[in-house]
Amino acid sequence: MARQRRTRIRILLLAASVPFFLPGCGVVAELPTTSMPESFSKSSASEGLPMAVSAPAEATASKVVMPVYWLAQNESDIQLYREFLPSENTGDPIGEAVQAMTAQVPHDSDYFTPWQPASEVTASISTKNVITVDITSDAFKASLDAGMAHRAVQQLVYTATAAAANAGLTTAGHNTSVVVLVDGKAGYQAFGHELLAKPLERDKKLPAPIWIIDPQEGDGVETSVTVSGSAVVREEKLSWSAEPIVKGRPDTSAATTGSVALDAATGETALFSVTIKLEPGEYNLRVFHGDGANEDSKRITVY
Repeated sequence: MARQRRTRIRILLLAASVPFFLPGCGVVAELPTTSMPESFSKSSASEGLPMAVSAPAEATASKVVMPVYWLAQNESDIQLYREFLPSENTGDPIGEAVQAMTAQVPHDSDYFTPWQPASEVTASISTKNVITVDITSDAFKASLDAGMAHRAVQQLVYTATAAAANAGLTTAGHNTSVVVLVDGKAGYQAFGHELLAKPLERDKKLPAPIWIIDPQEGDGVETSVTVSGSAVVREEKLSWSAEPIVKGRPDTSAATTGSVALDAATGETALFSVTIKLEPGEYNLRVFHGDGANEDSKRITVY
């Protein structure tokens, strides 16, 4: 039996029921029925080029933040996006990140989570990179269709594996997988659709093709702001725009626009960085392919 490095977190929540948030919609029902967009089709989604996101590449220089994955609609699909949230350094970076995924609200209002707050999360990782997450059943209260259920479970898998990599807990030479226990037991039917009976790995089709990594939603920046992130290289050029916020909404006329070259072959993922000079004010930064079929955006304030 493989020796395990074990870390644990026990976070008890006073409130058993917390409202569920959707992007731009505020509070909806406590037990929402959440489904994939009507225009979604498995065939069209599988034709896209997914983001090549590997857990070992997700480490940061700072341990005061932790990676957490959220869901958001991109065209007719629901895809995964990542944010870095403040960490309390509880001693269990995996459990802390998964618990935050269920209970916290994303910085970016375009993102959401279908999970309800888990009253308790524990986590451990073996020397062969098998992560075990034990989460309470109260986190699974939402009513989801099969597509959303799969994405919610993958949201947990991506968050757990990213948190392990970020904390330096993974061992080189082994793939990382996640065993999910619910109330200490295996074989739970998550959201009525996903059977949690065996180790789970990342579904590489689910990350969104463009991420803005920095700045994050709501950041205050100087007049010369560097926008960095990652994107899948496609035949269409990667473009960006900075749109002034007028009466609470992005103006149709951008203050400045441009494009950025990606140093990778078509279908591969590349990092990008572009420095933009802006007048003081509030802006919507947008990075997108071609005519905007895929995009990520962040609202910032320039001082």
